[in-house]
Amino acid sequence: MENRQLISDFWHRFKDAFNDEIPVIFKRFTFHWLMWILPLIIFVIISSIFYRGVLFDLPVGYVDQDKSTLSREIIRDLNAGAHANLTNYDNQLKMAERDLEKAKIYAILYIPPNFEADVLAGRQPTPMLYYNALYYSAGLYSIMDYSGLIASLNTQYRTTLATSIGLPVPKLAQVNFNYDGLFNASGNSMYFQQFSAVVHLLQLFVVTTTIHILSRLPKRTRPNYPFVLGKLAPYTIWYTMLLMFEIAMLVLFSDARVSGSPVAMMLVVFFYVIAAQSIGILLYTFTKTVLDAYTYIGVLVGLALTYSGVVVPELSMPWIARFISSLEPLTYALNKLFDLFLRHSSYLSVLKTCGILMIYPIIITVLVRKRLVKRLHSQ
Repeated sequence: MENRQLISDFWHRFKDAFNDEIPVIFKRFTFHWLMWILPLIIFVIISSIFYRGVLFDLPVGYVDQDKSTLSREIIRDLNAGAHANLTNYDNQLKMAERDLEKAKIYAILYIPPNFEADVLAGRQPTPMLYYNALYYSAGLYSIMDYSGLIASLNTQYRTTLATSIGLPVPKLAQVNFNYDGLFNASGNSMYFQQFSAVVHLLQLFVVTTTIHILSRLPKRTRPNYPFVLGKLAPYTIWYTMLLMFEIAMLVLFSDARVSGSPVAMMLVVFFYVIAAQSIGILLYTFTKTVLDAYTYIGVLVGLALTYSGVVVPELSMPWIARFISSLEPLTYALNKLFDLFLRHSSYLSVLKTCGILMIYPIIITVLVRKRLVKRLHSQ
């Protein structure tokens, strides 16, 4: 009977706070910025950065000291590829190197003298294409078409050389590749980075909003934990719908194929928002001022970005970094959401992820339940 009374009392306090918050949720201008204006502005900015999927027409300089039919063919074919846009430096290799250092170009193609003659004589000359490793992504994409081009020329001239010396060319093994990509349009990793950034940034707004709500609770109320949870519940629902809307926009504009259930995705997002709110409660409770709580958000976001697998793949981290990654709710939510894109995950695995995400509010509730009430009374 006593437990039933406690549950009933908890529910009434929660419901009263929830009903009290609903009418005023959009009457505060600050909440408009935190709940939809800034999230959608950043969503549009991120989408504009990744809208092409890959990097095209990157500036690449070339120095052709052979000026033969073969060297011109290499330059023409590389320039015709999607990633490189070639600029002629004539014989000014030093100037090309200076422009590479200043990032005016991202790579240099150098074709040595007597290149075609050496190829036809079987002397295996080496045309060089090197890039500025300080601009890793841009440099790497700028040379992406080169290996396939050289492999094609090797196959062509191998036959020509073998015929000229009267030797048969042995047959090579026939290899077929069967693969299935995440998208209908592209199989690159840009979409994962965009998707990760959207999920990651939602945590920033959830934690910020949670701290802001706790710092502005009306002084006339008697704060208690059910009251606090009731005040936060409308924002849990709102941010769940906001992230699902952003994911839907990514799917629509990127022509991505979703294999899993959208209902399962919503379930994971809901518990992810709750876990993020609990972190906001933790920061607010164990800091002396609201400004201190806001300051630690930067540390939280940095840790989440570094150790969630967004920047560095989780399996490539040392064990201590993987341990830190396992403490982040973003890691579990991001992995399961992306898993739902790729395949039909069972609801058992989805519920397992939701259970892991629920560990955060449970542990944080135990840590802050009494201290939070004192913190609210003292503000």
